[in-house]
Amino acid sequence: MLSGVTVCAAITATIAGIAGAWSPCGFSMVETIGSALGDARRAATLAASATFALGTLIGGVATFGGLALAGQLVGGGGVDGLREGIGAAIALAAAAADWRGVKIAPQIRRQVPERWRRTMPLALACALYGVLLGLGFTTFVLAFAVWALAGISFAAGDPLLGVLVGLAFGAGRALPVLWMAPGLRGGSGAGRLDGMASEPRLWLGLRRLGALGLMLCALALGGAGATADAAPLTSATDPSAAGGELAWQQLGSAGAMRDAAGGVSALPGVHPALGGSRIAWASAVAITVADRASLMPKLTIPATGVNALAVSDTWLVAREQDASGAERLIGISLTAPMQSRYIYGSPLAGEVGRPSLDGARVVFAVGTPAHSSILSDDLGTGRIGVLRRARRGAALANPSLLGGRLLFERTTRCYQQLRIGAGVALRHSGLRERTLLTVPSTVDRDPGYERGHTHAYNRASRCPNRAAGRGGAMRLGPSALTAGGAYVTESSPSGGDARIVFVVR
Repeated sequence: MLSGVTVCAAITATIAGIAGAWSPCGFSMVETIGSALGDARRAATLAASATFALGTLIGGVATFGGLALAGQLVGGGGVDGLREGIGAAIALAAAAADWRGVKIAPQIRRQVPERWRRTMPLALACALYGVLLGLGFTTFVLAFAVWALAGISFAAGDPLLGVLVGLAFGAGRALPVLWMAPGLRGGSGAGRLDGMASEPRLWLGLRRLGALGLMLCALALGGAGATADAAPLTSATDPSAAGGELAWQQLGSAGAMRDAAGGVSALPGVHPALGGSRIAWASAVAITVADRASLMPKLTIPATGVNALAVSDTWLVAREQDASGAERLIGISLTAPMQSRYIYGSPLAGEVGRPSLDGARVVFAVGTPAHSSILSDDLGTGRIGVLRRARRGAALANPSLLGGRLLFERTTRCYQQLRIGAGVALRHSGLRERTLLTVPSTVDRDPGYERGHTHAYNRASRCPNRAAGRGGAMRLGPSALTAGGAYVTESSPSGGDARIVFVVR
């Protein structure tokens, strides 16, 4: 599901692209394509229209997708949401300028090369013209929204947002030309072109529509790097979410659930999990699967030593621990509960992470002294694969899967990050990960020399976010992914207290 920032930015980009039709290049494109260089054949006009539209899309993706990728490479937002705040400020400033119709500055007073249409085939020339107009900053800029969208793409650091904004902007630049050019010779296109040229108030109206879109973008960006709940759930851990509802484990007590209306109910068991239309909880001797809306039990499965659960409409996954400390993940089909399926196990406690289910697909983390991995298992086919792997200097933990998106935590000696990306192996997903939250690691870092002695340039290895000394006072724990954000557990390094907070996607 697309985030609010992405939707607002894409709509605003379409409006900003349409506003660009009032530029000298926009008018010349209508005449270039519509006249077909004196060729009355309709096929030539249609071919030029198609290549021009393709070029604007390519140009838009190159600019805004490239800026978003650059923002991602620079790094994700931190706790303070500095980049998101800057992006929101840019959007508000541009919105105010466009609403008032302020003269565009800085302005790029460059037009497309006129010689191309004399020296190249029309379709090729129009494709190149489309790329230049789609790039946004190689010709006249007709709205401050274009500059603001560039800043938003970089601040968000989400290539998907950048690509969608680029496609929307390119489509906006192409639409007015495609609306008028085919009918320029003996049709209604000439009248439309004259009407547009003689009515600049339409351009101002589009700028004001874009300003409204930028305001919505600023509101969405303002919350993108901060937690959404003013009052986090205290003494709580192990969040699980579905359909606007949240279940969690209360420290030293049973589980609890908050419905979509905000009402909280105590549950008759521990380690609750939500998924689809189901909710599950455990007791000392059994697992109960119930209807999520009514909490009426539907199935009871004998089990002991259960310390984590995940559930969907069709599957239940339990992590069990025996008397020796060995742990294993077991999958149970809710359509044939008498049959269970072994998923993964370890003779040592703590190596197998808490499971998360999305339909028939379960993800979980495995941490050993040699490596740390996030694994995925399709319970229907038995196919298991590695989604993420860290061999040295990093640990991966607490994955959550929803709609093909993977939420997980990555911890190094410097920081702890809550990250989101495609729920496929990283070698197939490219650079699609985005950081939702960054906090310092809890690792104590030696300064690299003994105090009071000459250190002879010996220093601790550097971290960009913290100095040597005591580690941070917060440790990230179990998480849950939702359509609008993520719930994550924050606990003290000693584990004596914990709370659950919400982070906007």
